[in-house]
Amino acid sequence: MNMKVDTSGFTIFVRTMGLNTMKLMDKLIDGYNKLFQLNPEDAKNIYTDHGDGLRKKGNHEGAVASYKKALEVDPVNVSVLYKLGRTYLDIGLPVNAIEMFKKVTLLKNDSAQAFFYLGSACFMIDENAKALEAFQEAIKIDTGFAEAYYKMGLVYDGMSDYDKAIESYEKAISMNPDFIKAYQSIGLAYEGKGLREEAVKYFKKALEKEEKTA
Repeated sequence: MNMKVDTSGFTIFVRTMGLNTMKLMDKLIDGYNKLFQLNPEDAKNIYTDHGDGLRKKGNHEGAVASYKKALEVDPVNVSVLYKLGRTYLDIGLPVNAIEMFKKVTLLKNDSAQAFFYLGSACFMIDENAKALEAFQEAIKIDTGFAEAYYKMGLVYDGMSDYDKAIESYEKAISMNPDFIKAYQSIGLAYEGKGLREEAVKYFKKALEKEEKTA
């Protein structure tokens, strides 16, 4: 006979303990299941919360392990896939991040942030065409996504397409007039074109913005 049990106390216990090893977490959950019945949603939430806590502490490897455990319970959970993708980016594993964000964008094709991070991961491994495609999708969803325009500019810059890079940076600035990095990047793009005077103009603007925010 199945018995419905309030698992909130068990969840609080896990959070309070701040468990550091996945083996101990698994033993606790297995032991709890033998005594009661921990439903899949509760198990997924426990592993996810544990991963969140480890990530905040900087234990990214532990967070990855926890998120993977949560996905064993619910393989198409968009939130966990997204968090795992972000964690892979944090530890410099763009290929793994791409796999996660591709899944997210297939399951939820209206997430500008997911497309943005997919583009960022692609850019990290020089998959420029795929990066641009992802950033463009992010902008379609959120037309005021200044950071996505800025990242597009970086991609074009890396391809030595300075005109498109400048156009993208200017878009970012039109949405965020205090985007210091965009002013600096426009300066570098003009420098790449051999237009020193224009470059200096934007470097000065970047310095002015820095002074105002200091």
